[in-house]
Amino acid sequence: MGLINELHNDIEPAIKEYQKARLYDPKSIAVLKNLAVVSLRKGDIISALDACEESLKIDPNFISARMIKGSIYSSQKKYESAVEEYKKVIEIDPQAKDAHLYLGIIYAENKDYDSAIAMLEKLIKIEPNYVLGFYYLGRINAKTKNYAKAEEHFTKALEIHPNFLKVMEDLGLVYQLQKKHDSAIDMYKKILEIDPLNELAHNMLGEIYIKEEAYDKALDEYKKLSESLPDNVEVRIKMGLIYYQQKDLMRALEEFQLARAADPKNGKTIFYIASIYEEMNNYEDALDEWLKLLKIEPKSVDIMLHISQIYEKLKKLEEAIEMINRAIKMEPNDPKLYFYLGVAQYNEKRYTDAVENFKKAVEMEPENDTYHFRLGVVYEKLKEYGKCIDAMKKTLQLNEDHPSAHNYLGYIYAEMGINLSDALEHIMKALEFESDNGYFLDSLGWVYYKKELYDKAIEKLEEAVLLVPDDPTMYDHLGEAYFKINNYEKAKDAWEKSLKGEKNSAIEEKVKKANKLLRNKPRK
Repeated sequence: MGLINELHNDIEPAIKEYQKARLYDPKSIAVLKNLAVVSLRKGDIISALDACEESLKIDPNFISARMIKGSIYSSQKKYESAVEEYKKVIEIDPQAKDAHLYLGIIYAENKDYDSAIAMLEKLIKIEPNYVLGFYYLGRINAKTKNYAKAEEHFTKALEIHPNFLKVMEDLGLVYQLQKKHDSAIDMYKKILEIDPLNELAHNMLGEIYIKEEAYDKALDEYKKLSESLPDNVEVRIKMGLIYYQQKDLMRALEEFQLARAADPKNGKTIFYIASIYEEMNNYEDALDEWLKLLKIEPKSVDIMLHISQIYEKLKKLEEAIEMINRAIKMEPNDPKLYFYLGVAQYNEKRYTDAVENFKKAVEMEPENDTYHFRLGVVYEKLKEYGKCIDAMKKTLQLNEDHPSAHNYLGYIYAEMGINLSDALEHIMKALEFESDNGYFLDSLGWVYYKKELYDKAIEKLEEAVLLVPDDPTMYDHLGEAYFKINNYEKAKDAWEKSLKGEKNSAIEEKVKKANKLLRNKPRK
């Protein structure tokens, strides 16, 4: 009766029947084995083990009981006890295939890969067509990065069992790891012939096509997946990324929004939505998304810094500074935070405050050439030219190929009217790195101006304003050069363009002076 109940999945009645049977035949190891099995199915591990122990008292060589004990110990991660049981089984029956298999799996689980391989190789000698033996040998070799051997074992497993999906999936992955993309594609397509909705095959085909920049093919795979898994966030994200890569920002945004609908707190999705808004120059919406992300990751200094940069783009400099100060409270020993605070203060023209924070960054990370450079830049704004020169020299000491430092040093020398040969050398060095940099060309023109080479100065300054057409200082320099050659009309035009970019009383006086000279200029 117990067997009948068991066949009908009536576990409780089966247990009662087997317990009754024990009363009639207390030494029946078959009854005890059946009792152990149904107890295990019920989840009564203790009773299952007790039944096994009772049967082994009757017959210590009862393999079924030892196999059940081994499986229970293995599931409980009591690997030493499980190994002991499986070894005893092999002592009793050296041909016991399952004991060899499970022992090999336990060795692999405990990263004893040599013992695992040795055990599984014994298994396939016992049974040359034991598909699971080849499968696990393939997995272990893949785990130890012996991909050629893994491929060999998986291929053999498929010769025995051609439609073994798990083997096909793992062989596809091994092909990928060996960069055998054509073989991997063929394998995944075979999987999809058997299982058209196979998630791994569609995913892996998508990944391969992305690596090969076959984005339309990748999209096809993910679209098929999204039809069967419409709420799968990762699939939506991958589709969004492909559209993003193709610069189809609206389609990308649509996919990321669908991903968010399925999982509103997925930080990855919010990140991509924010990035798209930035790409579209929609900084207000981008800011909203970054602030949402900060709520999910409230201790992320990187997110705080990015938010501060968005605030700067929106000309909300106070909010930018406030956000960076919030980051500093989180990580007060991070020099880059003081650096970014200095940059924000510089942009707000709070030069004295910026100096203090750049100095903190330099003190904390004295070998960082960028920190010294930005300190020098703000010193130039404060007209502290000596300190600016020292900072630029330190920058070049740390990084002799820093073009902007070469340019600044040359420009400051020119501004001060000193070391003009050195100034020219530094600016020419900067132009070796960036020959079409308008700011560098302006500096070169200004050095020529200071050397009284006015025609050369005008040539370079004209090039500079073509490259940077909205810089007031460059137009001021150009006006000065034209004034020196008595071309008051062009001097006045240059200064008026300077005033369009920035009101400046000194330049307004220059315009008045040019107008006066033009009025007094004798007519031909």
